Amino acid sequence: MPNIRIIDSITAPGSPSRPNEDSAGGNASCAFVIDGATGLGGTSIVGLHGSDAAWLARFAQSTFEELVRNGRPVADVVRELNQRVANVVHEAANTLPIEPWNLPIASFQMARVEGEALFTHGLGDCRLFLVDADGTMLETSAIKAAYANERDGARKAIALSGGFSTHQALADAPVVREELRRRRAAYNQPSGSVWTLGTSPAAADHLVTEQLTVALPAEGLLCSDGFAALADQYGRYSAAELVRAAADIGLAQLLQELRHIEQVEDPDGQKFPRFKVSDDATAVLFEVVA
Repeated sequence: MPNIRIIDSITAPGSPSRPNEDSAGGNASCAFVIDGATGLGGTSIVGLHGSDAAWLARFAQSTFEELVRNGRPVADVVRELNQRVANVVHEAANTLPIEPWNLPIASFQMARVEGEALFTHGLGDCRLFLVDADGTMLETSAIKAAYANERDGARKAIALSGGFSTHQALADAPVVREELRRRRAAYNQPSGSVWTLGTSPAAADHLVTEQLTVALPAEGLLCSDGFAALADQYGRYSAAELVRAAADIGLAQLLQELRHIEQVEDPDGQKFPRFKVSDDATAVLFEVVA
């Protein structure tokens, strides 16, 4: 039976003034990253860890590590996780109404050994890059090419808001925030196409699962979109090069390179349009061996 071994991991906030809304973890059969979606100006509901997104990222981490065991289907785990989240959120809110855009949500991507096979499961825009023993490169996300849509949206938001000279996070600009609220309110809805970790157990029915046919041993990199930007947005590495660099020089050095691009080379977001100067960045480097 194949085994997963975590080699290295890192997680860092995009700004020292904001909580880290990412998390990562794993156990004997899986590794995963979680990317909580930053709130859009509403009142915190749960009131823990600095933001509801940060709370959800940590809650999901501990729940995955507890429940993703003994062959239990990941869809069942997501359903139970989201029901637990809904219970906490609605109890914390008591009778106060909650706007749909203010509900905590998070993306995730997981690699998991199931019997003799390797699978990946996900919701949202986290990324998996994997290079197998033959040099074959695999890359995936639950939302394909989400990074291209993110870049296009950020370019428009910079034009509308005046850019980072006015707001360090474009969602702080009222004209941008209202559009983002409109889009987020459509998440986890029967008529929508985006499903996430959060308060909707039905998201389990939309889990994106892929079996990965790879030659072992293989090396993989799970990333939040903030870390994957090194390949997806900034073009400093191909997907395969990013995995190899993670193994050769380590995730800490890659994080330093990421922040140099964002804070020194392109602090105004004109070369690489994005919604924040720096996003939270999280990555897990792992290997799969026979």
